[in-house]
Amino acid sequence: MKRMRINLREAGDAATEVYRLERQSPEEHLYFDVYTMRKWTLGNLSVVGTFLDWGRADHLITSGAVDPDRIKDHTILATPEPIIIGVNVCGPGNDQVLDGAHRYVTCALAAAAMGLQGQPVPMPAYFLEPEQWKKFLIPNFIAKALRFDENYVNDSHKWTARKD
Repeated sequence: MKRMRINLREAGDAATEVYRLERQSPEEHLYFDVYTMRKWTLGNLSVVGTFLDWGRADHLITSGAVDPDRIKDHTILATPEPIIIGVNVCGPGNDQVLDGAHRYVTCALAAAAMGLQGQPVPMPAYFLEPEQWKKFLIPNFIAKALRFDENYVNDSHKWTARKD
């Protein structure tokens, strides 16, 4: 809570960006403080190259995890930044895009438009090891107290306070 109050003073609404990784039940969901994670990552890690996983990009589209309107109205217009990947977030060998799902899909769409579908397409990324990404988990009791599941607005599984 203290970290979130500091973030709110520092960045306003941007500090409330929370990624929710859905699990079988709400009690098992994982919540990541994206604002603090991004800030820490930029100051502590180096960008590395990875390759686009076409199956992951397809899943992000078909599962509804990315919003086509957000890609059209925001992501395409923004300066591209490296994505942030959590190593083994979904179990051994199962990494997760913690920040940048819309950028990931935008890259896949652009590559497909250039006829590169299925080809190795490089992407800049930061990789957070478990001991690093675990620092940005928001405890479930805080997520429940802040009513993240009730106030959840689907924007690539990022929470923002509802205005209604």
